[in-house]
Formats: sequence, C-alpha cells, structure tokens
Amino acid sequence: MAVTQDKPVPYAPPTAILEIVSRRRNRGLPVPITSDVLGRASISPSLIPRTLQALQTLDLIDDGGNPTPTFEAIRVAPEAEYKRHLEEWLKSAYAEVFAFVDPAADDEVRIRDAFRSYNPAGQQDRMITLFQGLCSAAGLMPEKPTSASRSSAPRAVPPRMRIAPTTTQTQRVPPRMGLFQKPKSPTSLPPALSGLLESLPAASDGWTKDQREKFITTFQAVLDFCIPVVETHQTENGGQS
Repeated sequence: MAVTQDKPVPYAPPTAILEIVSRRRNRGLPVPITSDVLGRASISPSLIPRTLQALQTLDLIDDGGNPTPTFEAIRVAPEAEYKRHLEEWLKSAYAEVFAFVDPAADDEVRIRDAFRSYNPAGQQDRMITLFQGLCSAAGLMPEKPTSASRSSAPRAVPPRMRIAPTTTQTQRVPPRMGLFQKPKSPTSLPPALSGLLESLPAASDGWTKDQREKFITTFQAVLDFCIPVVETHQTENGGQS
C-alpha cells in the first residue's frame, strides 16, 4: 500500500510509528501486530486506531497485521544502513508526495500544497507532521542549524544616546531597540518535536508511569536530534560561552 488520493492518508504522530519500528528492530514485537499489541507497546489508547491505519497504509504491515517485507528489511538492516532503508521505504510509501516536493529543499508552503488533495482534509496538518517527522528520522530533511554555525560577526548595536540631565531625576532612558529578541513562537518548533508533543494524551486520560518514562526517553532523543549539543555557544559580543 501507499499514500494515494483515493483512500484516507495516515496522520498518526511520527513518534508512535518510530516507536513501533524501534521496538520491532531492537526488542522484537509480537505478530500479528494488532490493537492489543500496540496497547502493550505503550501506544496511547486514543492513538491506537490511527497508528494501526498508518502502519498498514505505509506498507509496514498487511491487512492481517503481519510485517511486510519492507518492515522486515528495516528490522534486520545494519545500523550503518538503517537510514537508507528508511529513506527507501518513505520514498515508496509517499511516492505521490515526493513526485512534487523535496523535503530537503522545499518550504512549508510547497509541502502543504502537496497534501491539499488528501483526505481527511481536517487532518492535513497532522499528515504533514507525520511526513516531516519520518523524513527527519530518515535524514531526508536538513537538521536545524546550531547557534555556533551562524555568523560569528557581532551584531551592530546602535550607539547610546546621550540624555540631557533633568531636574526631576525621574526620567528614565528608554531601552535601546534591537537589544532584546522576541521569544520564538511555538510554530518554530522542529516538526519532529511538534509531532511528539501532539502525541501527549489528554489530561483527562492520564498515563502510566511506564508511558511517561518512555515519552521522556523519546523526547530527549528527538530533542538531541533536532537541536544538537555544541561545545561552545556564540554570544552577542562575538565571544564564546
């Protein structure tokens, strides 16, 4: 199976799909892969139906829940070839999408346009999150640049204006413009992190201690992938900290 316009397109969180791939690859997973198996693999009950549908549509399991040859090839691939197998799988499963976009070069608007004809239309944002999250895991999307890789030239700061002294001593010098940056908006989160946060269960559902620990472990791994740790950090003055 593959993503096409004539059937619903998967929109499960990428972390749920990658968790199942990782479990089957590193620890084994009972087959056939059913709703019960996904529940025992710590997939949230509210996510089980869409995760099962995504596994089938993306050609990881057949209608009976049995792993496909594609899934088996990913499971047995050596670590050095793992991402290559993920890339081959995604380019086959999302062949229609890759015919129009290159996630390594195209912007969000072009990627969104490639998904506009897919159903359910109300879930297109989540479809894109899944696509981008899986592409990031396969190395098909560029990594977020680190602060150390940005221009090392210090940012120009307007000269301080001299204020004539006053008799009241209550006047304050207005802050210089450009010294403070606006905080990043939530929409600037890397797709993989955004998809992970979407997989959080509702507060009313709660989660088990085991599910919480697995989420924290997965979050740390995805965070390190999206925002690599650097030895030095470029400061505003051009120095290092």
